[in-house]
Amino acid sequence: MALTLSQQTAAEFAARFWARVKAAKLVGDQAEYCRLLHWLTEKLVAGDITDAQARNSFNTAFGRTLTAGQWATLRSSRITPAHDRYAEMLAEGDL
Repeated sequence: MALTLSQQTAAEFAARFWARVKAAKLVGDQAEYCRLLHWLTEKLVAGDITDAQARNSFNTAFGRTLTAGQWATLRSSRITPAHDRYAEMLAEGDL
């Protein structure tokens, strides 16, 4: 099911989402950082958000110009491992 927003635009949501990811990383809140990237990965896998949409929102939020290949590298090297760490925390009952 596509992401349905009623109180904000997709651009507003994306800006807030990436701001929370950045804030969690900056303060060292590993659980929140992983939780947010777990959510993103689950939405990507379900098809609710496309890789292009996620990449474009990331580029806008961070002032970057990642290509599809660079996004794939970021996703496999940072986002997927964070997703997997959060899934492990859930499985172990650490949350």
